[in-house]
Amino acid sequence: MVDLGGHRLALAVSGTGSPTVILETGLGAESDEWAVVQQQVTGTRTLRYDRGNRGSSDPTSGPRTALDMVRDLAALLQIAGVEPPYILVGHSFGGLLVRLFAREHPDSVAGLILVDAMHPDQFEVFGPLFPPQKPADPPELVKARNFWQGGWRSPDSTTEHIDFSVSLGQARAVASLGSVPLHVIIAGTFLHQQLVPPALRNKLQEHWQAQQLDFLKLSTRTTCSFALDSGHFVQRDAPSVLSDAINAMVEEVRGRPAMPLQQRAR
Repeated sequence: MVDLGGHRLALAVSGTGSPTVILETGLGAESDEWAVVQQQVTGTRTLRYDRGNRGSSDPTSGPRTALDMVRDLAALLQIAGVEPPYILVGHSFGGLLVRLFAREHPDSVAGLILVDAMHPDQFEVFGPLFPPQKPADPPELVKARNFWQGGWRSPDSTTEHIDFSVSLGQARAVASLGSVPLHVIIAGTFLHQQLVPPALRNKLQEHWQAQQLDFLKLSTRTTCSFALDSGHFVQRDAPSVLSDAINAMVEEVRGRPAMPLQQRAR
């Protein structure tokens, strides 16, 4: 537990060496779901943590924005003495956070891996694509439809009380990350989504893949791979896909210098 001066965040660190790999979870999972991936990353230090209001970390008052969470991570790393360079691995909403972190701390980030990452336009694209509500719809589908079609605007819709209206605007401001190595992993999210009628799955997956490929515009050094046999939570379904990508990026960026956060030029 690391005290940020008002609330504590729980973290788990394994291994030694540089760069440090930081595993950032999404909305629907705690950091312990990355444990297998963390074990499979070799020859370097790896860190996972729970954001406020998640897992073993302390509650935090809301609403909170993505930038608030990025500042928490920067403080966590500094107080815990975790020096850069960092490889940031972000799943879903975590993918939005690591893009914002890289924009805020470009000299400390040596690489990015986006795992089925949240796109700032995803609610506008996917909300209207949900099939009309039917009396026989299962509660899970009704809940998902309500969230995607406007419920996300309320901070009370998430455990972390996220202000998505502000956070998505912060994400849209990340137009370029320069030449940082960036790898995009695209899962078969809608191909394996049981709540979605089978006739719609391929269409929704095409839209999802188009948004994921849009992230390749963020850097001049990008690669992409697919995990179509996996659902959205790749860390559960195919952890070796993630650890293989991380180990490869560690080798790619090893030896690249980076400034500590507290010394970053402003």
